[in-house]
Amino acid sequence: MQMTGWLSGQVFLQTVDDEEVKAVTAWLNSKSLAHQVMTASERITLDANDPASSVTANSFSIGIQLAGFPQVLSQVLADITARAHGKGWVLDPPA
Repeated sequence: MQMTGWLSGQVFLQTVDDEEVKAVTAWLNSKSLAHQVMTASERITLDANDPASSVTANSFSIGIQLAGFPQVLSQVLADITARAHGKGWVLDPPA
């Protein structure tokens, strides 16, 4: 039996942690996976009479483009899923 075909799609990761964005980006670059980081900033004014009381919050969305044969893509997707759910983004040691 053979599995043929080509799958393509995107996976999105979201975080509010700058350091996590750097770690994810480094990991994706090490795997040569196409991705884009999108940033959303929200400014919240706590007291309308005191502009200095405002707070800025950033959130990040990392869009990862995946395309390939199912046999290869499933392993990459499984690794991304495991890392996003607690395995972490530490770079793998060189083989």
